[in-house]
Amino acid sequence: MLSVEQGPYPHTVRIVDAFVSPDAPESPAPKDLTYVQLVLKVAGTPGRPLKAPHPNAYWVVRYDGCKTAQEADSQVGCGGMDDGTAYFTEEDMHSPEFGPGVPRQFGDLAADTPYWTRAWQLVPEGADLSRARLCEGGRAEDPDNCVPLGTVRRDGGQGPTAG
Repeated sequence: MLSVEQGPYPHTVRIVDAFVSPDAPESPAPKDLTYVQLVLKVAGTPGRPLKAPHPNAYWVVRYDGCKTAQEADSQVGCGGMDDGTAYFTEEDMHSPEFGPGVPRQFGDLAADTPYWTRAWQLVPEGADLSRARLCEGGRAEDPDNCVPLGTVRRDGGQGPTAG
């Protein structure tokens, strides 16, 4: 689990699932690129609500060869996730309409309530993600607050996920 301490709203992030896919919501990947997508469980400090963390500002996937890929294609980002979905409670996810969720920008997450979100980042097709890590965002060349992604599925996100 990643403990994010930067910014005014500390929170924890647990990777529930990781996969590559040429599509993200409303944003197909450009030629020769794909997305690494993460399903994340996010929680605030016990007893305290928090503003929904925007993936680009708080998290980044670090992997071998990112800087080289970025030099070859400026669409590849190495400083933050590209985007993410709204935040959903367990109740939202089990409702027939999937619930409205909480906006990822300026949304408020309730205290003592876990939320799930999906975040993504462009990577070159075939990128070596075997040692990829989810890190606390920021522009540091070699951040030290990271957790391994673990197995990154290449089935387009169609497999089962665990909570």
